[in-house]
Order: sequence, then C-alpha cells, then structure tokens
Amino acid sequence: MKKNISIITLLSGFALLFIGAMILSSCEGPMGPAGTDGTDGIDGVDGTDGVDGTNGADGNGTCIQCHDADVVLLAKEQQAASSHHLIGGNYERLSADCAICHTHQGFTEVVGTDLTEASADIVDPAPINCRTCHMIHETYTDADWALVIEDPVDLKFSEGTVDLGGPSNLCVQCHQFRDISPLPVSGGDSVSITSSRWGPHHGPQGNNVWGVGGYLIAGSKTYPSAGSHPHSDVGCVGCHMAPVPYGGRTAGGHTLNMSYEYHGSTEYNTGACAGCHSSIGDDFDYNGVQTEVDDLVAALEAIFVTKGWIDAPGDLWNASSGSPLKVTADEAGAMLNYKIVTEDRSEGIHNPAYMVALLTNSLESLQ
Repeated sequence: MKKNISIITLLSGFALLFIGAMILSSCEGPMGPAGTDGTDGIDGVDGTDGVDGTNGADGNGTCIQCHDADVVLLAKEQQAASSHHLIGGNYERLSADCAICHTHQGFTEVVGTDLTEASADIVDPAPINCRTCHMIHETYTDADWALVIEDPVDLKFSEGTVDLGGPSNLCVQCHQFRDISPLPVSGGDSVSITSSRWGPHHGPQGNNVWGVGGYLIAGSKTYPSAGSHPHSDVGCVGCHMAPVPYGGRTAGGHTLNMSYEYHGSTEYNTGACAGCHSSIGDDFDYNGVQTEVDDLVAALEAIFVTKGWIDAPGDLWNASSGSPLKVTADEAGAMLNYKIVTEDRSEGIHNPAYMVALLTNSLESLQ
C-alpha cells in the first residue's frame, strides 16, 4: 500500500507542476519600446521635361482687326441704326411665320433652308443686326465680316432660282414673295379672295429684279426673260449701299436707303445710278419710267374702285362688304400684278420692262 501511494503522490505532483507551467506560459509581459526607424531609400531619377506649348495669340491683336482706332465699325453701326431693318417696328413680328424675316432669331434659324416658319414664336425678338448677316465672332479675325450666305436663292413660294450675285442673294432670302393663297392659274377656276392683305406681301423686290412670279396675261407688252435686266447683275448692294455725298448716316452704306433728308428737302442717291446712266437727273424718274408706272397703277386703281374691289386705303377686296371677292383667274391675276408692283415701292425702277408689262397687259385685259 505504501508503494502505491507513493506513485499516486508522484503523479499528482507532476500534474500540479504541468498546470502551473501552463498558467505561467499564458501570461505576457508589457510591450517593449519601438525600434529605431530604418534608413531612407535612394531617390528615383527625375523624368524628362515636356516640350513647351505654342504661345497664344495676343488678344489685343485679334480684337483690333475689327475694333480698330479708325472707328469704321462705329460708322457702320450708326448707318445700320438708320436702316428700316432696325426702326419702324419692323421686328415687332414674333409669330413663327413672320419671325423668319422680321427678327434676328427667326432669320438665323431658317436661313439657307426651305423652312417657311420658325420652330416657335420668338421670345424677346431682336432686330436684324450685324450678327444676322455677318459671321461675327466666329474666328475673331476680319474673316468675321463674311456673310452668312451668298448662294443663289431657291424661291420659297415661287418657281425658280434667283441669283443676284453674292451679297445681294442674302437680301433675297427675305425680299421675295410670301405664300399667295388662293393663287390664280391662267385658264383656271375663279378665285375667292377674303383678305385685304392677299398678295405677295411687302418684300417682292427679289422676284421683280429677277423678273419672276407675276401673272403673265397676254397683251401688247412682251415679258422679258428671267434675269435679263441689267439690274439683276448690279444686284441690291450695287445701288442700296452706294455712298452718298456729305457722309452716309441717312442713306447708302449700311442704311440701305436710297434717299435722305438734307436741309429740309428730300435728296435721292442718284450717284448709285450715274455709273450706268450718266444722264440721270436729281431723281429716279429716268426716261420717265416712274411716271409711266404711276400712271398705270392709277388707271388700275380706278377700275378696281369702279368694280368695288378696293377699299379706300388702297387694299384689295372691299372688306366692309363682308363677302368674299369672287373673280376670274385673269381678274385676280390683274390684281396680283398691281400688288406686285405697288408693294415693290421702286415705282418700276427695279425692273422697268417687266413691271410695265405686268401693269399694261393687266390693264388691257380689264378694259
């Protein structure tokens, strides 16, 4: 028994020693101090420097190409301020169909296209101005004076193409017939007119200079072929932008006016005509063409009044009657020719042979 007890006692002692060792080994002491930082590595090699960029243009040198010290730009702005494009309420037409010619925004939207109205009415309409016609601030060089379009013009509401040459084609973008409805057709059905504003509207000059769009009634006068009159070569610019004596804030240049007030009287810029018509006088009634046209217009008006086709102010169709004006195609054509000439406002000068033929043959058909 004593031997067995000794073995058990011995084993128990070993067990206690083992447990104690385990307990002591699971207890760690506090962390020691941080070691010293290692030595920095060697810096890498610098990269190669990039190539310097090209120096920018001098801003003053760019601007001065147009905004120079001789105030040419200011002079042109003052001329334009006297143009009918900027005065007389001509840009107070913001509806989508009118805005394409009466406002800057509408014109720039449709210029050079076959669109006949803007995408929407124009908010805050601006007048036709420098940026309407020129490529202002496109390149910031004198190339900005280039016109936005100079191509021949496919007429929007008339058959044919008008080519008055370069800058004048820009004018024809607007100075052409508007939609004429109903449009009389030679030998066609009668026409019912319900508006005193029926006709080509106020800008038929492009059609007339080129000689297209009128109602061609047979008569004693022969109609010249399209584009045959010398004024189609001169174009709008050759006359309407010709300089005037005594400066040019009231006529010529960017005013585009052909007459001006001088010391209380109206002066006509006949200097624009003298290059071709050396015998021209102080007005535009060269060879009596304006007198002839005025007499033909008066004769037509007398017939219209007799027939009750015209109102006192001169508008076609007696609106006070309250009934549509029903006429034959030739009668409507005669009234259309009358409107084409009177709305042109040159009294025949733009294309004398063509406009005299329209009026003469119309008058003969009614008589």
